Amino acid sequence: MKKLYINCGSGLSGDMMLGAFINMGVPADHLKEKLARLRLDEFELSIEEKMIGKKSVTDVDVILKDRTNLHKAPYSGVYRNYRQIVDMINNSALSNNVKVLSRRIFDIKAKAEAKVHEVPIDKVQFHEAGAVDSIVDIVGTAICCDYMDADEVAAKHVPTGYGEVKCACGTLPVPAPAVKQILEDAEIPHYRSEIPQEVLTPTGASILAGIADSFGWNDIQGNVLKRGYGCGKRDTGLPPLELILCEEREDV
Repeated sequence: MKKLYINCGSGLSGDMMLGAFINMGVPADHLKEKLARLRLDEFELSIEEKMIGKKSVTDVDVILKDRTNLHKAPYSGVYRNYRQIVDMINNSALSNNVKVLSRRIFDIKAKAEAKVHEVPIDKVQFHEAGAVDSIVDIVGTAICCDYMDADEVAAKHVPTGYGEVKCACGTLPVPAPAVKQILEDAEIPHYRSEIPQEVLTPTGASILAGIADSFGWNDIQGNVLKRGYGCGKRDTGLPPLELILCEEREDV
């Protein structure tokens, strides 16, 4: 069986996941073609190779085509609620496996946001770049998981960082309330770490909760098939996110 290991000691975000999957071998054209099935034409995908230390890593960025209203007010510009995003996924030409996993991850994120903001889940809004970023990062991760076709996913304990982060809702403590809620709801093992900034985003936490079957591994079991490395936009001084795909015996 194939097992995917997530070495998330650097934290986790959606763009880090996409970068690591592409670096591991998911063709960029495959990801872009599948994402096009959402009929979401508000973004372009930027993919760049970088060196962190001696490792070649991939940096993925979701670039909005129209940034006119992005910084005028917290809820200016295009935003979507949870139900609209689910309908977009359901009405797309994506495979059933990708739809199911995408909805699972979005459900985790939306439920946490609903609890934090005390609103019904269908009224949870994903605003500004967050609307498009969340859709691309989450659906993109589901596309990549489907491409790699691992039978099981294991993740390490994840750091959160500390301090404050600025977002559309204002300045929030790290970990952000939605991240804390996801960690609690999914019972994800985590720790503070000594990085004075956000290293685990709400989307990253949602992805981790949605795809990981177990947490806490030390040694890789089986034959390593592929490794992939992805980086985020913040300079944390930590190593890049690492994904490791292995072939394991059924009795291991």
